[in-house]
Amino acid sequence: MLASIMPTFEHNMASQGNNLMSTLPQNENTQKVTIEARVESVLLFENAGLLRLELRAQDKSLQAIISIDAVVKETWDLAQSLTAESIIKITGSVSEQTADDSRGNVHSASTAIHVSNLQVIALAEPNLPVPSCCKEKMLMPRADLQERLNNRILDVRYAASGAIFKLHSGMCQLVVEFLCSKNFHWIHTPRIISATIPGDNEYFHLQYFGKDAWLAQSSQHHKQMALSMDMQRVFEIGPVFRAEVKSSNSARHVTEFTVLDIAMAFNDDYYEVVDLVESMLKLYPRAQPFRVGLDEHGKVPRITFLEAKRILREELGLASDDSKNLTDLEEAALGAYFRDSASTDIFTIDKYPAPLRQFNSQANLDSPGFSNTWDTIVRGREICSGSQRIHGYSELCEAMCAGVCGPSLDPEDEQWQPYLAAFKAGMPPHGGCGLGLNRLLQSFLGLDDVREVILFPRDINRLRP
Repeated sequence: MLASIMPTFEHNMASQGNNLMSTLPQNENTQKVTIEARVESVLLFENAGLLRLELRAQDKSLQAIISIDAVVKETWDLAQSLTAESIIKITGSVSEQTADDSRGNVHSASTAIHVSNLQVIALAEPNLPVPSCCKEKMLMPRADLQERLNNRILDVRYAASGAIFKLHSGMCQLVVEFLCSKNFHWIHTPRIISATIPGDNEYFHLQYFGKDAWLAQSSQHHKQMALSMDMQRVFEIGPVFRAEVKSSNSARHVTEFTVLDIAMAFNDDYYEVVDLVESMLKLYPRAQPFRVGLDEHGKVPRITFLEAKRILREELGLASDDSKNLTDLEEAALGAYFRDSASTDIFTIDKYPAPLRQFNSQANLDSPGFSNTWDTIVRGREICSGSQRIHGYSELCEAMCAGVCGPSLDPEDEQWQPYLAAFKAGMPPHGGCGLGLNRLLQSFLGLDDVREVILFPRDINRLRP
């Protein structure tokens, strides 16, 4: 999947400064071209009567040469007034210029367009904050992230940043193609909901025409209702919201992010859902430095929650409590462990303690106190969390009352009736998961902060741009 578009990203990263000769639109019988481009800089050689424009087009850089003798006065004056980031259309003849080293060997070549006509499409205002987003800095795009986010429009114009969002688009497209090939239906569920889980304080509350409403953290309940409609396999890609206080200083948490939600009826057990997710991830790039290591059965390595805790204590020397969830630091440590021991950046942790998962997670019959739930870890970050859901109405009501993973819930409460109606009508055995696409792409590209793969990120401190 993503392997097919990763070379594009790598090419874009390396192509700044490459010539544009192979992609310039050329007329069949002439050497003249017409092209639109952005201006990076204008350099005047007054004594020679020349202007050199550094331009950016099609993710590549090129030069345009304007001679005072080759254009009319109005064009010459217009060229001198150009500002950085302006969009222009130029017509001219193409030449490839080479430079020799001291021994006479050609060591570089660049494309130049000798301009005969120039038109300004959009003149950018002078004094844009280009220095913080300039080409030289964008060769190291991890620097000054907050300043880059404040100037996101300029930041994403450069290949290193812009390629990230082209990859995000391609990744979503390929996810859709993969799931549709597996007979999934793409659905759309509401983001404004009327009920929350008691004890969870990370919902965004809003007034809705005199009523209380909240922004959805997941589409899980609506996906289950769709399965009760005999849709069998459903998915959606969309935004979800969490009032994450930790987003003020965390590189992996934000308040709005994009999730791939999957739900499916299965025939034998919930591992059919796990297999599906892992088979999708196996299709992603294996180029260094990202690694996908498979076990002797050709599967992504899997361990139980208790085995993960044992590795942390006995193999890595970390104090870790079996009754507590894995911390960010523990996930990172396990990621490094599997990279070294199994040469993989992807693995799955299975059978979490029931008190650590949602009320509708199916208990594991062979391991009392544990549940049929899993997390998929990519480069030391949890990117997917899933479970087999309870499908029997009576069993679900009992689980709600038991309050194993939080406050007990009253199945007679009016807020639960639309959800429980799907189970009263007969629900097939099923499982599902939510996969954070932003965090997945962050992990694939080895980026430090998830905000780098969100076009306009939102956290506790950021509501702009």
